[in-house]
Amino acid sequence: MSENVLSVWLYGQPLGEVKRLRTGRLRLRFATGALNRWGIGTPALSLSLPTTSKRVEGPRLEHYLDNLLPESAVRGSLERRHGISPGDTFALLKIIGLECAGAVQFTPPGTVPPRGFLRELTSPEVESIVRDLPNLDPPDGLPVGASLGGVQAKVLLTRTATGWAWPAAGAMSTHIVKPEPVTDIAVPNLIRHEEWAMRLAASAGVSAASVSLEDFGGRLAIVVERYDRALGDRTHQEDFAQALGIAARDKYESSVSGPGRLHEIATRAALESADPDEFRHELLRQVAFNTVIGNGDAHAKNYSLRISPEAVFSLAPLYDAAPVFLVNPSLSHAGHVLSGQVNLRYITAQHLLDEAATWGLEPADARGVVSDVCEGLRDALGCTDTDEVTSEVAARVGNRVRTFATALRGT
Repeated sequence: MSENVLSVWLYGQPLGEVKRLRTGRLRLRFATGALNRWGIGTPALSLSLPTTSKRVEGPRLEHYLDNLLPESAVRGSLERRHGISPGDTFALLKIIGLECAGAVQFTPPGTVPPRGFLRELTSPEVESIVRDLPNLDPPDGLPVGASLGGVQAKVLLTRTATGWAWPAAGAMSTHIVKPEPVTDIAVPNLIRHEEWAMRLAASAGVSAASVSLEDFGGRLAIVVERYDRALGDRTHQEDFAQALGIAARDKYESSVSGPGRLHEIATRAALESADPDEFRHELLRQVAFNTVIGNGDAHAKNYSLRISPEAVFSLAPLYDAAPVFLVNPSLSHAGHVLSGQVNLRYITAQHLLDEAATWGLEPADARGVVSDVCEGLRDALGCTDTDEVTSEVAARVGNRVRTFATALRGT
């Protein structure tokens, strides 16, 4: 039965075991050592999966594990490569569970996570790897041993002092390389717009992942430095879908009349943070930035939480932010409901303030945060370089900044 069991590790320490039952459902049991370390009821792994002495089964566990894996065509390619039935989360984690988002790892029972090794890549090799995505052909027949959620084709590589390397057998990747899409192009020049928006966020005072644009054999890609890898160690994180216990297919929130997903994050996750008010301020800062720039892709898998070894929560830096609504107006879904509204065409500054009020933020504090975002964006637009692709969308962002700022002065 060992083929139906995986050991689960967190920060390189035993966390428990995941077992695939005869029904195909999954079951998690936390290890005694993990319970002794964190106690009962601590969300060390996930907000949706607090430690417990009981067996853990059901949708929240299934969704947490499934959200560690790629989506759509990227996942399908891996399943075909390894002869795995579509949707078999357990089987895919056996193959690529050594290097996941955060500090969680999966190994066969009775084994420990290996350090792995780096296979240095020549310039032609790395260019070929990136150029051929979504098809992925690792060097020397090495397996794809790393997993990251998302729909876009990407590859996880390690940057060394001499260049790029392929992380094998559990070695850590340091960067995400995402080339410009070549199929289903809803947003022309998506990579350029994303890289510009990320630089804009950093200039505007919004915490954001470090990015750059690089050319790989004629194919442009955005290179994102992993914020969950630092000084040679894994640090833990989870996206909002995992924290909320929802499936990747449900990452866009439908319209609701009552408190929504952001309210749940702003209340439940904030209580696990060192400073709940600052947590809510940072959440509003990121949501306001995405709203004002017209990010029509700010769903539950494009926000994340950091979880410290002591299970203290904080917001992860912003990532995957792009003004897609201002490039393609059909992409108007804000990802999350803001005070009953989900369409970027109709979301106003007042929606942001009313949403923040449901989180428990004082009106003056919320107005101050959103105003600071608008002011930061106004200044950042004046010093963030554009090119022939991004200059037009920069002007549109500027118009939205003025609209939101004017509305705030009138509230």
